[in-house]
Amino acid sequence: MTSAKHACFTIGINILVLSLLLVQTRLGSAQQGSSPSQNDARPTIESVTDTLAFISWTTPNPGGTILHYAIVHYGTDPNHLEFTAKSPTRINPSHSEMVFRVRMDGLEPGTTYYYKVASEQATGVPDPTTSGVNKLNTRSANWMSASK
Repeated sequence: MTSAKHACFTIGINILVLSLLLVQTRLGSAQQGSSPSQNDARPTIESVTDTLAFISWTTPNPGGTILHYAIVHYGTDPNHLEFTAKSPTRINPSHSEMVFRVRMDGLEPGTTYYYKVASEQATGVPDPTTSGVNKLNTRSANWMSASK
């Protein structure tokens, strides 16, 4: 191989290696920026009866699709949240925060439920903010007559 061909070959290899490194660095940065779920959501129990509960939480505006779903995963075992309640909501791109709200119905009276909240875009892409596991207690079946 002549020295001119060798120099061109070496430059070509160097450019290829630098291009691959640049692509790999960009992919790594993108993966770091899209970190796994953050336990930043602080849900509030708006109301609870013997068979019904409303949970709400506020997060930074997650962007993405206009339609999002507020999701509560819940169950009677904190390590096995087998049920899901889901409510559609629309984001306002001009607001910096978003309020999510979910109605959980069909609950058993006088029962402790454990739950965590999350949200996702209409496409199924999860939003970055979730909560840890929380708990709520439904009222007993005769709570209305007991409060009179």
